[in-house]
Amino acid sequence: MSTVVSTINLIKSRGLNSRQFKELLSELESEYGDLVYHCDVRWLSRGEMLARFYKLREEVKQFMDMKGKPVDELSDDKWLCDLAFMVDITKHLSELNVKLQGPNQLVSALVSNVKAFEAKLKLWQIQLLKGNTVHFPTLQEQKPSVTSEYAAECAKLVHAFGERFQDMKSKVKELNIFATPFNVEPADVPDNLQLEIIELQSNDELKAKYNNLPLLEFYKLYVRSDEFPGLRRHALRFASLFGTTYCCEQFFSKLTLAKSRFRSRLTDQNLEKQLRVASSSLPSNIRGLVKEKQFQPSH
Repeated sequence: MSTVVSTINLIKSRGLNSRQFKELLSELESEYGDLVYHCDVRWLSRGEMLARFYKLREEVKQFMDMKGKPVDELSDDKWLCDLAFMVDITKHLSELNVKLQGPNQLVSALVSNVKAFEAKLKLWQIQLLKGNTVHFPTLQEQKPSVTSEYAAECAKLVHAFGERFQDMKSKVKELNIFATPFNVEPADVPDNLQLEIIELQSNDELKAKYNNLPLLEFYKLYVRSDEFPGLRRHALRFASLFGTTYCCEQFFSKLTLAKSRFRSRLTDQNLEKQLRVASSSLPSNIRGLVKEKQFQPSH
């Protein structure tokens, strides 16, 4: 990783080098017109950066040789295999990251995506131990003779995911009651929910509604507090757990728009009110609010 970053920085940080490299890519009719910077704050940017560097490795090697600063690693088959593995695994991680973002992500969906990725990691670990690189196309291009070390990297990721999400794994049974109430065994749920689960699972009409509606809509419309008070409280507790990455990123984007040089006021109070309206999930009826105002009061 350090070799890739230092090479890209050498090319991109100096205007002359950057222009000359772009000219070289143009002359060689390369598929890409430039390299991609990597930012440590946005660590997933390394996926795109590594992929672009790998695809332009021959052009980068030629350019660095021209500059009298050869990168020996670009002639090392073992290092290229390591780079190819990094390209593939960061791509998989980026895909997981996309699934974990977006609005209205319930904790049950987040946990399901993480569990699926852990299962994939375990599969890749077994396959790489056998020399099977079918799910690592970039690594497959390099035709590595030994892949056991990459299986070990997958094992490290499995361990890291297990540690990071161990708190949620302890609540899997409670999550299942919330996300799949028709599939749990009544004997396996807490005593205060057993009878309500039996009533719910015995109602074919509710089961049909569950299959045809988003989860929150089902609880909101059909799991009434007078019939299923325990399940209703249980659902409210887990509905309040959701992914916040999208909300935070969206908030900062709206903050950037609100703090423009065209705004009419500069006070913190005004900015706070703007952001409260902009970040709310409730639509603002601006026309209705304006109609209620009397702009020319009689004297």
